[in-house]
Amino acid sequence: MEIVIARGRIVPFAELPNRSIALDGYVLGPRIDAEHERYSFDHHGDCVRHATRSTAEQVHDAIALGLKPRELKVFLNDVDLDTALAVWLLRHIDRAQEPLVNRLVQCAGLLDAHAGAYPLAGDMPTIVEWLSEPELKARADGSYYALDDGGLRALLDDVGRRISVYADGASHAYTSHFVVDHRYRVLREGTGWELVESLGYRAHARLFAEGHQRVVIHNELPDGSHAYTVAKRSEFVKFFPVRTVLEALDARERGWGGGSTVGGAPRNADGSRSRLATDEVFDIVESIVRASREAIADD
Repeated sequence: MEIVIARGRIVPFAELPNRSIALDGYVLGPRIDAEHERYSFDHHGDCVRHATRSTAEQVHDAIALGLKPRELKVFLNDVDLDTALAVWLLRHIDRAQEPLVNRLVQCAGLLDAHAGAYPLAGDMPTIVEWLSEPELKARADGSYYALDDGGLRALLDDVGRRISVYADGASHAYTSHFVVDHRYRVLREGTGWELVESLGYRAHARLFAEGHQRVVIHNELPDGSHAYTVAKRSEFVKFFPVRTVLEALDARERGWGGGSTVGGAPRNADGSRSRLATDEVFDIVESIVRASREAIADD
């Protein structure tokens, strides 16, 4: 099975080659063409996040239902735990239904699909954070955005090795004293939402756990560009139309996108993200939020 990494690339499903798999945003939206063995496992575009399973969950189900990926080419444009877990499953189809793996797929999928907002019990939140640590730290310190495709492959393999440690039942030695750095500070308050700066490397879960419902999370990268995540706690939070916000930002700067509850800034091939200043992003989001509230009030 060949893995092809092309940072930031998004292609239409019609351009996906026969006998191939697109993961987590390489093609937007889930698609299946069994006759030509073309598959897109995605939950970022053309879907409702609440009702669409994560990429790894889609792959997990496909393997259980007969997908044979050994001779297929796999395309991805980004590396995170969801993508890395999907690749691990495709590489280890004989282990995909093991109890520990089943538990990880379910829990990691719930966290990924809901931007860290889903409340998990027990040790699973810590395990997921430990598995994600190489990628999250690289994003936080900016080194992620300087990685070439070879560097992304090394990162993919690093997270994959941790998944293997967990699947072998040996992760406790690493997670028992593991501490998540989820510091943040509120930069500006909008109408029922906040613009937040991430100071650690994992602010999402803490923000939602502490009662924030609607957020734009920001951190500035070493190249001067800006990483932004636009998110609300769930589909059931009103007055924060994420898709409309992303469309407005995309009209200002091409490349913004995502799903119905979470999305973000462009992921450019050179590793850069948005060039929009925080004040400009704040003003665009605030105008959309105010218009949304006024439209509801007029109904």
